[in-house]
Amino acid sequence: MSVLLSFVRNNYASLHGPARTLAVLHFVDSLGGGMFISGSTVYFVVVAGLPPAQVGLGLSLAGLTGFVSSVLMGMAADRVGPRRLLFVTLLAIAGAYCLYPAVGSLPAFFPVVGLIGALEWGSGPLFHTLIMELVPEDDRVSARAALRSLFNVGFSVGALAAAALIGAGGSAMRALPLGNALSFLLAAGLVLRLPAGHVAPPKAERVSRFRALRDTSFLSVIGASSLLALHSAVLLVGIPLWLATSGKLPRSLIPVVFVLNTVLVVLLQVKCAKGSETLEGAVGAARRAGLISAAGCLALVVGSITTAWVAGVFALTAVLLFTFAELWQSSSVFGLGFGLAPESAKGEYLGAFHLHVVVQATVGPALVSFLVIHHGSFGWLAMCLVFLAGTAAVRPAVRWTAGRNRLTAAPVPMVRHG
Repeated sequence: MSVLLSFVRNNYASLHGPARTLAVLHFVDSLGGGMFISGSTVYFVVVAGLPPAQVGLGLSLAGLTGFVSSVLMGMAADRVGPRRLLFVTLLAIAGAYCLYPAVGSLPAFFPVVGLIGALEWGSGPLFHTLIMELVPEDDRVSARAALRSLFNVGFSVGALAAAALIGAGGSAMRALPLGNALSFLLAAGLVLRLPAGHVAPPKAERVSRFRALRDTSFLSVIGASSLLALHSAVLLVGIPLWLATSGKLPRSLIPVVFVLNTVLVVLLQVKCAKGSETLEGAVGAARRAGLISAAGCLALVVGSITTAWVAGVFALTAVLLFTFAELWQSSSVFGLGFGLAPESAKGEYLGAFHLHVVVQATVGPALVSFLVIHHGSFGWLAMCLVFLAGTAAVRPAVRWTAGRNRLTAAPVPMVRHG
């Protein structure tokens, strides 16, 4: 027990003041998200009676809405304030999830899932903008890492709740979307406990709309980060598909991938984020993530051409490598997002930077599954090249963006301390 208490104190030490309220909000949100996301496929197919193929299409539609809402919500946050907008958005999401029990056909499913997708993807930049606004600069990256660690704890608890509801069957499964609606309602209440923050008055330099999307250098950072973020698709889709189709290892190992990944993220995210407070440190973390992802792909190539026992060793090695890639790439995202967003348009820039997550979530699974299923070892080699391309591109892209920021009177040095 003393070891656990010591871990909690050390791991979440950066969560104090408003960050502590953000942590409770994030945890409540992750509980509902873990419960619904883990059981959503079963709910849509068994309870709502929707065709599985159309469910996948609808979820892709939800992801595509993020390309629009992520930037628009960030821009709106710069004008009305992230706290007020997040409160309204969370209430809207809670109401939208209450519509799911009435969904029993595709004409009803697509509008609801599209609305929820737009609201949820748009809420992410609002949360990040609140962190930038309420947490001291030196604590932002460590606090964001602690929040991500806490999110995985809550998501796991929510997934266990979903398993219990699915196991009970019948009407119990109808509680899946309603439980998530309740979590968003509680999260909205917690937003009201946060300080109001400061809404900057409009400035002449902010007249130009879609400033972030016109910033070519910043788009290059988003592109490089999108390539490096594909580790998530490999962990969630690529390795499970490889285990399911290779025939060398039992499929029962698939859940082990997720359990091992979740535990390591909870334990190590804060430690891996250290050093990413500066842009130079964030770039270093991104490059480590890219190189270790490439090594993970090579491990799976070796696993594909060896015997079952050896394949098991390399599969486990790949899972560990991609998990550390996730830890470092996430850490780099915290530093790059906060470090490159100019103060006058932080919501818009954080919303635009969030597009790398949208790209990964919408394109990543299809790309990785296509390469793994149809091209085997050559597919993993292709993924290796993708990660190496992201590794090579991230430093020049960040230097280019930081240099442009200095020229536009928004100084963002590559190294802020020491």
